[in-house]
Amino acid sequence: MSGVLVLARSLPLHHAGGMESVTWDLCRALAARGADVTAVTTHLPGFPGEFGRDGVRVLALPGTVPGRYSRSWWRASRAAVAAELPRSPGGVLSVSAGGFGVLDLARAAGARCVLAAHGTSVDEIASKLGGRRVRPLLSLPRNVSWLGRDVVTYRRFDDVVAVGPRVARSLTRFPLGRAVGMPPVHLVENGVDTGVFRPDPQARHRVRAELGADGPLFAVVGRLHPQKRVDRSVRLLREFPDATLVLAGDGPERPVLEHLARELGVAGRVRFTGALDRSRVPALLAAADVSLLTSQWREGLPMAVLESLACGTPAVTSLTTAPVEGAEVPRVETGDPGRLAAAVRAVLARGGPGTSLLPERYALSGVAARYAAVLGLP
Repeated sequence: MSGVLVLARSLPLHHAGGMESVTWDLCRALAARGADVTAVTTHLPGFPGEFGRDGVRVLALPGTVPGRYSRSWWRASRAAVAAELPRSPGGVLSVSAGGFGVLDLARAAGARCVLAAHGTSVDEIASKLGGRRVRPLLSLPRNVSWLGRDVVTYRRFDDVVAVGPRVARSLTRFPLGRAVGMPPVHLVENGVDTGVFRPDPQARHRVRAELGADGPLFAVVGRLHPQKRVDRSVRLLREFPDATLVLAGDGPERPVLEHLARELGVAGRVRFTGALDRSRVPALLAAADVSLLTSQWREGLPMAVLESLACGTPAVTSLTTAPVEGAEVPRVETGDPGRLAAAVRAVLARGGPGTSLLPERYALSGVAARYAAVLGLP
């Protein structure tokens, strides 16, 4: 059995998030292919330092800050990898910067080192400059320092996996592509478990009844954060007097959105679920008529969009969100209420297909096979 160490600062057990879900699904899929997968992560309160789940061995390093990079993480991850290298891996997968501190150990042991790049410092800087919000701009010096770190570190990997075309372009074009002796960059999109995220007529009927949705049902799945501009989805209800909006997630923007819904007179048609266990997301997406992503910041390819398509539910996204290759996903200026409403009306007019809308390239099984090839696993 071939082994792989996956280093990630956070998993879904830390908190719900797109990158966390993608990482865990990939670990599960690689294990299902027969690989010996060990996920090395930060401390998980309430969990032992070592445990197994879904065929994956998890090392949650005690003394580290849960879900964060810290000096304790860099020290503890080095110690863990030094102990693990002799027993298993043929490959080390760094989820973003998770494995930056262990590359010398891995390369000395002959392990294949692969970076899973979910974004770059260049993209982060461009996004913050484009957003023109004061608080994000205050953290720009930190992003600039990370850019210097990336330039030094990227070249030490054997291969880099970009999770979307935008990330791939950022890695291979100016300035990174010119400043870094970049190793081979492979485009491998995030994968959706189509056995879990799929059209489900029974769940659709049940969830719509629970939500009291007699007309169109719109869904937003994700953290309620200012950069997501979920307020645009709330304002959309003024254009659809018989529609219901469900906000599946929590975050600092929730009180603002609750106030906005009352102010607009649509509070009775907005359902706040709070942080939603991921096991409940497929049924919600299958119940919706349209899923919305109205962020003003640059997005890669959010899992909520792909998972929605897998459930047979069309999506409407902002222009700042990457397109879904092979699928018809309207991308509009969501800051323009008229254009957003027109796009949603056009989607509703087409009706639901009752079948998956997800292109095959995004299926988790195929994504895991491409990762396995890059990692040198059977």
